[in-house]
Amino acid sequence: MSVGRFKIFITIFILLLGLKAGSADADNVVYLSSLEWPPYVGKRLPENGSSAEIVRKAFAAMGYELKILFLPWKRSMHMVEVDFQVVGYFPEYYSPQRAEKFIFSKSYGCSSVSLLEHVKSPVDWDTVDDLAGLRVGFVSGYVNTPELDAAIANGTVRPNYAPTDKNNILKVAKGRIDCAVVDPLVYSYLAATDQDIKKYSDTMEIKPRAFGVNELYVAFRKDEQGRYFSRILNEGLRKIGVGGSCDQHN
Repeated sequence: MSVGRFKIFITIFILLLGLKAGSADADNVVYLSSLEWPPYVGKRLPENGSSAEIVRKAFAAMGYELKILFLPWKRSMHMVEVDFQVVGYFPEYYSPQRAEKFIFSKSYGCSSVSLLEHVKSPVDWDTVDDLAGLRVGFVSGYVNTPELDAAIANGTVRPNYAPTDKNNILKVAKGRIDCAVVDPLVYSYLAATDQDIKKYSDTMEIKPRAFGVNELYVAFRKDEQGRYFSRILNEGLRKIGVGGSCDQHN
């Protein structure tokens, strides 16, 4: 074999080794989609947020690397159905309707569902029915609580939808809606870090009472790949000692 042919052979051999290694690496990567929902998840947050950190550690315990595609919420959910590479999305609250379409992992955290109101026009409520007649902000595509979602479905509460929590918070601040359903940690984070919201933070409040506390899940596509990775994540969560109901966290 000539020196020139030998060099070509070595080059091709190295390239094939690289492709094989790259394929092996790809087999150990899990792709999930998510949204900007600080402090739980966010592209620029440390570790991509508290939820992402837990899910990443659980997959890592099973030998998998997590990669997250950050998108608006509805697109994040839709991506699981149209892109085979993206096997699930998170964080999600459980609902029977979503469970018909997706496989839910074991829970890995909790999120309160509360009411943001303007300090000059507080909302007096005992039950969800007391929100009837008010302009209540909800994020389009979010699951809320069973009671809130039932009240929307039967017409008791007429939702005023927005694409993000930030949009709803600003609408409360400017008096465009009476109140908004939001996680208190999300509001507190945005009120402290988002300049558009920070200047209004003294005008709004969330009272300690909540509509409920929801568990957080990863929702996987309902196919063999989704079932496989849900089992992987569940075992990883067990390995890192994460699990249990929200009642145990309160």
